[in-house]
Amino acid sequence: MVFIPPPSKSAFIQIGDYVPKVGIYTNPGVVVEKKEDGTVIIDTDKEKIKQFHRHSITTGLSPNEKDMFNNIMDDIMTIGANPDRIIELQKRIDMLRTNPTFKKVTDSLKNEQAQLIRWSKDLPRVYNTAAEKLR
Repeated sequence: MVFIPPPSKSAFIQIGDYVPKVGIYTNPGVVVEKKEDGTVIIDTDKEKIKQFHRHSITTGLSPNEKDMFNNIMDDIMTIGANPDRIIELQKRIDMLRTNPTFKKVTDSLKNEQAQLIRWSKDLPRVYNTAAEKLR
């Protein structure tokens, strides 16, 4: 029997993940490099944090997924009113939901949509759902 060790905690850390604090004398930052020995390099520059987390904390997404999420949210935030943002965001979510490779991005967009709904107290007018979910 071969023993395969479980992955280390650092195996799940992505470039661009937010790090709130590491120790007493450190500031929040983002992971900018993963080394072979399992250590990571953290940059605490506010512009670097904003590069990956302009709209919300996207820790857990790959760098490409972070870019996709941020680009979509950049487009959404150019729309004036929150109800219009919610509707447009729902269209994007419905479009991305058809491709399983975008599941993590879709989940992050749903979280952002929930935040917009809480702020505006308005719900999407039109959305797609599976027929099995109807009561």
